[in-house]
Amino acid sequence: MKQILVFSLLFMGFVAVAKTMFLEEAKAFLEDEKKSVGESGMPPRRTPQDLAFHRFVAEDWKRALTLLENDAPDLRRQNLIVVVAEVLPAQDYVQFLNGVCALVESGKLQMSGCCFLWGSFLKNGFLAYNYDQPEVATVIDRIEAIYKVHEPGKLESYFSEIKSGETKKFVIRDCTNYGEPMPETYKSNSTEAYRRLMKEHTELLAEEAKKAKGKIKPESAPKERKTVRIAEEDGSVRIALIDDDPPEDDPVEDNTVPWKLPFVIGTLVISSIVVAWYCFRKKKKCEN
Repeated sequence: MKQILVFSLLFMGFVAVAKTMFLEEAKAFLEDEKKSVGESGMPPRRTPQDLAFHRFVAEDWKRALTLLENDAPDLRRQNLIVVVAEVLPAQDYVQFLNGVCALVESGKLQMSGCCFLWGSFLKNGFLAYNYDQPEVATVIDRIEAIYKVHEPGKLESYFSEIKSGETKKFVIRDCTNYGEPMPETYKSNSTEAYRRLMKEHTELLAEEAKKAKGKIKPESAPKERKTVRIAEEDGSVRIALIDDDPPEDDPVEDNTVPWKLPFVIGTLVISSIVVAWYCFRKKKKCEN
């Protein structure tokens, strides 16, 4: 029972993670210094907890902004939230970027939090590819204005090339040459990234649950025992219980042979009759 209870608790734990993280769990996740965005711009995605954090951000971008404002004082934590937010559908992602800009503009978030705003994980080339959409153009202007205030003279050519459409031409040429799909469009507002996240999370949870189950040795069910009648030497019969399937190296002798005693008695009777008949015939011959 204890083993079954342990497995049930483990399974319930996986189900809890499968739903997503609570706010306090997300804060604890950010506190782990091992969790960071890699040099390639890839956030951690190896464990169920990693993907649960992705879902925390993806399922409520306003809640993610609150986490960014109150619980991400350094670049490592800011990057985690901003990069993971790229799993959002395009229109939600643009609203999230506007929210980040508002935090920076109001002084609630330091400039370091904007270092990944142009996309490097799932939204690579997104802003440039959609620069001519009014909502995207607005957020590009807003990000550029922030850099002009906080880091004047930096990235001027970067923004001018995006706003002229030159970067979009480069993105299209680059994707074509390398056989990569084009960035998603703002109007499509695709949820494909979130669906992939859900699928990956579910599969990883199932794999972890399978591993956990393998570590718990299931209790063997009690063997059924059957009633047998055993004839004793004194002619009495006793009732006993034996295993239904005795081990091969220690077989249980089946003493349930009620035919033995009648067989012996019958043999003696027949033998006596044969002997008596033989004696009778011999006596008859002698008389004659």
